[in-house]
Amino acid sequence: MEARVGAGFLKALERIDGDVGDALEPRLRDMIRLRVSHLNGCHHSVRLHSESLAQGGTRPDLIAALARPARQIRPGLVTDGEAAALRLAEVLTDAPRALEQEARAHAGEWFNATQLGAIVEVVAVTNAWNRVMRGAE
Repeated sequence: MEARVGAGFLKALERIDGDVGDALEPRLRDMIRLRVSHLNGCHHSVRLHSESLAQGGTRPDLIAALARPARQIRPGLVTDGEAAALRLAEVLTDAPRALEQEARAHAGEWFNATQLGAIVEVVAVTNAWNRVMRGAE
């Protein structure tokens, strides 16, 4: 049976999504959204964020690489800061809680507290969207 998510909930989620992650570069926000969507198996969101990155001029090999764990992305394809942000996003999405402190501290080498908070916001909202999209399929 198909699940129908209420229009009010979707509009609220859209408003929240529009307000998160402003402390980050748009490309990094989309990279995080794509990586999290891969982890969650949300094909709709993978397509959406892949297209957004492509339209913004991101190289196809980087878009493809975001299907793999951050630690497996070819050196030089992302900056050390981007890799740290992607790793934090992975840990917040799908890893034992014990890894969060290490991943946050590592990302803190490149991002200030506001930017770290923005990463958390983007991950949280992307996870919510992924659950809504998968649950409504």
